[in-house]
Parts: sequence; structure tokens; C-alpha cells
Amino acid sequence: MIYADTNVLLSLFCPDSLSAAAAAWYEKTSEPVCISPWTVMEFRSNMGLRVRKGLLPRGKSMAVMRQFDSATIANFHLLVPAHEHFIRAGEWLAKPECALRSADALHLAIAFGHGCKQFVSFDLALGAAAKKLGLPVVGLKA
Repeated sequence: MIYADTNVLLSLFCPDSLSAAAAAWYEKTSEPVCISPWTVMEFRSNMGLRVRKGLLPRGKSMAVMRQFDSATIANFHLLVPAHEHFIRAGEWLAKPECALRSADALHLAIAFGHGCKQFVSFDLALGAAAKKLGLPVVGLKA
């Protein structure tokens, strides 16, 4: 299983400079792609932000979210976070050498807790933190 960071999914569903790299990765991956309810929340938050900033019309945002919801049901494995995932994320965040943000720590804790073998992200700092914690990272190139 491979856990996909929200930024990869955003590039899959909303055309941007990273969409080609995200699509190429997704088309060739043979591993089950996993996300969490937190991923869904971040995706929706980003869609709302794009509408508020005038970057995306509301109707287009709603269409993208419907497409994402359909793909979530059909194509992605939804990993539900448990109490221990929050505990693990909190333990990592309490370490002075930890360079994670709370949302990123939760993503990694969910991925680890559910036995994901890889993590895919465009976020270089998050990828470095995942590697440091022992989770192999698929590095996508723009």
C-alpha cells in the first residue's frame, strides 16, 4: 500500500504545473493507493480556499469535489485514523528534532499505523521527514 499526500491528489484533480507528474505516477503505480479522512478534509479545505481567493469558480470546485468523492469510493483505500495514530503523531511532534507540522505528522502516523510501505508527496520537507522515520518515499519530479 502507498499513502498519497493531499498535494498529489490535488494535482491529479485540479490541473496545475505538477499534474503531469502526478498523473504519470498514478498511471504506473500497481500498489493500492491509500488516503485518510484527513486527506479528504485537506482536499476540501483547499477547494474552498481556491474559491475564496477567486482562483476557481464555485461550480468548478463542486464538480472537482464530486469527481474526487467518486474516485475516493472507486479507486482509493480509506484508512481511518485511530487514537494511537494521534498519540504517535504527538510523540513525533514533541521531539525537538522533528520538523513536521501537525497535519503532516498525522498523515505519516496513519500511513505507518496501517502498514503502508511507501509515501508519495511533492512536499520535499515532508518526504525527508518520512524517510527519517523509516517510511520510503516516492519522490515525484515536477
